[in-house]
Amino acid sequence: MIRDDGPFACALRALRRGDFSSADAEFSSLLAAQHLSSNERAFLLNKRGVARMGLERPELARADFEAALEIKPFFAPAIANLGNLLLEAGDLDGAIAAYERAIACDSDYAVAYLNLGVAYKRSGRIADGVRALRQAQRLEGRANAGASWRRVRRQ
Repeated sequence: MIRDDGPFACALRALRRGDFSSADAEFSSLLAAQHLSSNERAFLLNKRGVARMGLERPELARADFEAALEIKPFFAPAIANLGNLLLEAGDLDGAIAAYERAIACDSDYAVAYLNLGVAYKRSGRIADGVRALRQAQRLEGRANAGASWRRVRRQ
């Protein structure tokens, strides 16, 4: 079980603050553990891939996202991150297809809608882009409202 303190929390904090080298090292260390569940391994591979994108190592990031998808073929964050690599490479059609696939795997994954909106807008599909961005906002609003409600109920 991955805990929310210790090396895992340290790796996530490093990623959030943009210390991609430390995040890469921390996630690599966590991935070396033999006791991880498949869900934990896929999650960590995806996060390490994000760190490697920050290090401008797209080939290593792609390998991590693909490894995560070998474990969990319908893992929307890894699919969306592959879309991000395609978007950065200028493959708008490929990025759109990846984001649409991520949404098909998890229709509540707001990040995929956000990224899809960006890709649509870059490809000149402004109305589609606006719709995708609005859906991302709706999903984020629902998630934030749910989180607020849970905080209130715990008090």
